[in-house]
Amino acid sequence: MKLGRKIFKTVIGIFSLFGIFGFAEVLIQVFIQVIKDPSDFLIFLLGILAFTVVWFFYLIHRGNLWSTLEHELTHALFATLFLKRIHSISASRKRGGVIAIEGGNSIIALSPYFFPLAAILVLILKFLVPVQLKIYFIFLLGVAYQFHLINLIREFHVGQSDIRASGYVFSTLFIIFCNLVFSGLIVVGISDGWQQLFFFLKNGFIATVNYFQLLYDFIYQQISQIRA
Repeated sequence: MKLGRKIFKTVIGIFSLFGIFGFAEVLIQVFIQVIKDPSDFLIFLLGILAFTVVWFFYLIHRGNLWSTLEHELTHALFATLFLKRIHSISASRKRGGVIAIEGGNSIIALSPYFFPLAAILVLILKFLVPVQLKIYFIFLLGVAYQFHLINLIREFHVGQSDIRASGYVFSTLFIIFCNLVFSGLIVVGISDGWQQLFFFLKNGFIATVNYFQLLYDFIYQQISQIRA
């Protein structure tokens, strides 16, 4: 069982390493397209700016109830996805949050650091609301995404038990990779529809495989030269 988990983590870690390059490449292409018609993106940036101002002048002095609640709910969501039983969950401004799960894995442990729960919920709602309301949800998307980024900056450190238990190297690679993926989905989803989200994932995966191919070709060439 432990060997299987180590193999699984190794495979995911290696894919994450190459995925960072692959999805970063596609994300840059997405930003180039966004710049050509930045009207919706500017509203998204306004939401980011608005939350940043509210955070530094108000929320930072009020404790971490909402961020703690989102943190534990994200653990609970991924525990449910992995069919793990949740015994209890609690969150408070003063005592922090605790969740008791029967079993677990590194993805569940790291989920709050890579999955922007509030932003994804707003993004889903944006696709469901009438067209005339979408501008407000783009603004809220910026607010929710900045909420995730600020919490990520605050919580991602070597002393964090979730990261320490999952391994620093694996945690860093996996969190960076997944944040690139979800950042891309959010940016694409600002103006485009569901279909473009799948195109982003497809292009990111192809770019990742291409980097694997580049490494394979390089190693093959080096071995061929040594044999020659």
